Amino acid sequence: MNPTAIDMTPTATTDPGPDYWAVIRTAAIRAGSALIRGTITAWRYLCTLLTLARLGLLWKASCAATGLAIQRTQTDQYGTRLHTTVHAVPRLDRYRVNAHGWTMRVRLRPGQHLGQYTEAAIPLRHTARVQAVKAIELPEQPGFLELRILRRDPLVRVTERPREIEAGRLAVGATETGDPMVLDFTEHPHYQLIGATGSGKSMLLSCVQAAIAPTDGVLVFWDLKFGIEAEAWRARYTEAAVTQREVLASCGRVLGLAEQRAAILRRLGVRNVAEADAAGVHLRRVYVLVDEVAELAHDHQTEKIADQLLRELLRIVQLVRAMGIHVMLCGQRFGSDLGKNITSIRAQVSGRVCLQVNDPQTAEMVLGGLASEDQKRALTLVRPGMAIVQDGQQWHYARCSYLTTVEIRALAAAHADKRIGWDELAADDQLAAAIHNRQETAR
Repeated sequence: MNPTAIDMTPTATTDPGPDYWAVIRTAAIRAGSALIRGTITAWRYLCTLLTLARLGLLWKASCAATGLAIQRTQTDQYGTRLHTTVHAVPRLDRYRVNAHGWTMRVRLRPGQHLGQYTEAAIPLRHTARVQAVKAIELPEQPGFLELRILRRDPLVRVTERPREIEAGRLAVGATETGDPMVLDFTEHPHYQLIGATGSGKSMLLSCVQAAIAPTDGVLVFWDLKFGIEAEAWRARYTEAAVTQREVLASCGRVLGLAEQRAAILRRLGVRNVAEADAAGVHLRRVYVLVDEVAELAHDHQTEKIADQLLRELLRIVQLVRAMGIHVMLCGQRFGSDLGKNITSIRAQVSGRVCLQVNDPQTAEMVLGGLASEDQKRALTLVRPGMAIVQDGQQWHYARCSYLTTVEIRALAAAHADKRIGWDELAADDQLAAAIHNRQETAR
């Protein structure tokens, strides 16, 4: 046999099998991470319970010192020794404890009101040695208040990741109680997001897009700041408009989609996309993000279409709620000085998120339903991404998550397959309605 000849006899290959050490190592890392998280959470709960016990022991004395209870001083029968007694101490019940603090209900004594507990919040904070104490009215329970005590500030480092909780409800950060910061487009179909330069407005907008990206939601971005913010997410956008002329064309496409969906809803006999979804016709939610809204109102030298843009935007926010189309308006200021239709547009946008602003007038425009002292808190927000979120007549502090540019680009690339064009979206809506009609006919 020629020693230089190549042996062509097939040889059996051995299967190395699973890498058991890699599996064990992965399981150990996950178990260790879970153990660390559980230990930290348990320690936080323990600290909260100890702080709660401290306030419980000092509650009677604190109420006496702040005037929330009646304090009587008497002398003995010889008139030489004073004796102080405390009466009518407000009763506490319905404790709800979490890792960052707790809430408890207070039964008011006759004649007491919210203002007295608001004034006593600072002394109570120092008595309990906590971050903050906040008194909240309970509209459905006259004679009771709720005290919200924050033992530690969960907004120093936000660990909540952007995600969709359910259709139309997006978690984009954390609140002062440690709960997720939720933008609920089912309750507030449109949002205005107002903040000064450097307040974290762009990061909050990125968190909104990060929550939408893994879903089948449609992203439309009107970036009138030279298209810089749109670039990182461009792979995920159905459309990105960077000039007033492009925005005007996009307005026509949004209204055209709304008109088509209105016809579908009429045929189905339902009033909105949620009812259509329950009937078996799924219509994707469309999110129109606008940054910066003031640029829509400014006429440029070459084009004079600002008034037309504002009219189209007003039509959109007035008409598209039921069709599953949501608008988020971002800017530094959203006052009537921008244009004659601004006030009408602002009146249609019920969702309000106010980051740090530079003047009380802007805070009042965004948080008009709150008391003036609450509005002024928006002037003192020092952390980027921290905001005041209005919820009816109440409000709370919140802060968005932080995403690096690398994370944003990775998310956009990973979910680029979720992108859908306008024509494809319209065809998808018609197909869903047609399939439903055939199923109904078959029945």
